[in-house]
Amino acid sequence: MRLLALLAYGLFALLLLLGLGLYGLLTQLDLEALTEAGDEVLRENYALTLSVSEDSSLTLFPEPAVVLRDAELRALNAPDAPPLARLGELALTVDLAGALKGARAPVRGIALRDVEITLDPARLAPGPGTSEGVGDHGEGPEDRLTLTLPAPEAFPVQRMELANVTLRLAASEGIASLALEGLEGTLAREGGSLALKLAGALTGGPAPYSLSLETRLRGDEEELRAEDLTLQLGSDRLQGGAWLRSEDGGQRLESALTLKGPTLHLDPLLALTDRFAGALAPSAPPRGAPQPSASPSPAIHWHRTVDATIDALNFQKRTLGPAALTLDLGTSGGSGTLALSRFLEGKASAHYHYESGDPGALRLKAEGLTPEAWDPRLRGLGALALQGAFVEDGNTAFGLRGTLALTGASGSLDARALKAPLSLAALLLGDQDALARWPERLRYESLSGDLSLGAEGAPQPFTLAIDDLSLTGALQRSAEGTVLTAEGRFAEGGVTFPVPEALRGMPLPLRCPRLEAGLESCALDRAAFLKALQRGEGSALRSALEAAAEEKLPDALKAPARALLRGLFQKPREDGGR
Repeated sequence: MRLLALLAYGLFALLLLLGLGLYGLLTQLDLEALTEAGDEVLRENYALTLSVSEDSSLTLFPEPAVVLRDAELRALNAPDAPPLARLGELALTVDLAGALKGARAPVRGIALRDVEITLDPARLAPGPGTSEGVGDHGEGPEDRLTLTLPAPEAFPVQRMELANVTLRLAASEGIASLALEGLEGTLAREGGSLALKLAGALTGGPAPYSLSLETRLRGDEEELRAEDLTLQLGSDRLQGGAWLRSEDGGQRLESALTLKGPTLHLDPLLALTDRFAGALAPSAPPRGAPQPSASPSPAIHWHRTVDATIDALNFQKRTLGPAALTLDLGTSGGSGTLALSRFLEGKASAHYHYESGDPGALRLKAEGLTPEAWDPRLRGLGALALQGAFVEDGNTAFGLRGTLALTGASGSLDARALKAPLSLAALLLGDQDALARWPERLRYESLSGDLSLGAEGAPQPFTLAIDDLSLTGALQRSAEGTVLTAEGRFAEGGVTFPVPEALRGMPLPLRCPRLEAGLESCALDRAAFLKALQRGEGSALRSALEAAAEEKLPDALKAPARALLRGLFQKPREDGGR
């Protein structure tokens, strides 16, 4: 027992001496020199300058480090501008081996904690005369930016850590700010490569959206490769790789990204895209503010390609099937194609093309689409084909202007969709069995329609014809969704759908307050139907109802029935009856 006690006391004494030795070593370090070393790393590699408060300290665990608090980072070329970032804590990990060899400021790692960075969308958006990072504007070689890639082997520190970092877009008036919050990550040198791990969540959209990235960086000043890349988008996990090349002395960039994954959910991505578009939308400068120069900022020629393959693309709780996305974007223009090989049991594609300075053009094409694959209540509709051509226009309601044409093979309609607005008329006409004689499905031979997108804020018109049934209506964007209003009519003399003759030519108004929710929100607009009657469009129906009342009602009820019909079909006086 005495031997164990001696060993325990000896071990305690050794640890105490080691701790005192480390503390004595750290107290001899030049804190100002360490701060200057960190500032030098940031200046030489990231064009940033560092300033810290005098509230600094030394720590021994978990690693010997100098902790600088309330630090600020500024752009090297704008030291008097507001800080680009505020850091609650900046920890510089000390290289003890370097300190033992007499180095004044041996820094082997940097840790940033509790960081808040606010970006001004007005400075991020391209200004007049610029072309979003592409530089074909005739600038001379002396005006061109150059970029030398950071070689992993030459990374200035052994390890860099991020903890509780927030990147925030400055909030626009009346709009919540977008932010990447809770960002955690490491960039660590491992042999000849850098291991990168990042994770955080995008906030400001309908719900927080988690993001994470993990990869290993290899290469040199001319080519940087991201190997074993894993990208997590919400619940979707994509894997692949990427490379970035610097050519012509750093004046040209070439990059490629390849991704593949089992699933990709579009709904949260589209919601975030809308939020980013709103946050980055250019706003009018304050009155009296200096106008931006029309001369373009120097830029780097950057050609990039993206290839993504998804086994199951998901949208609005539906699986759209496999998807292949290709992007080819260059200095003077670019293009992108999304191909859906089994979209609604058919196939579809969207192709986008743009040239620098001109609006982008979008073409849509699909064939063999099965509507019931989108909504089971559309069972029986024939296969659909569509073709559309649009031009990008930020001043239009949907951001596009152009037309979409729709054609369909012969099929059948669910009769229940037509029975509801006709049942009351059949009852008033005294033919309660008329609807019972309808088949469950009504066959048709042809279907065609078109949609036009145009003026900003105006209802977007569309037409749809199914044999002798026609629909004419409009789509209207709102904060709650897309509103559809339409008027249906059965052609007079039509033979396809067995409706009472008194209703042929009679408008049947329909309204869907939120089309994104599907057909569940659609119903006959009873108020609009009554107004149509009072406009005199129901003369045939009124005559039929009056004849049926005179023929089938008892004498005691005929006068009240005539009064009821007069009230139903009488146009209200403009003076309100006064």
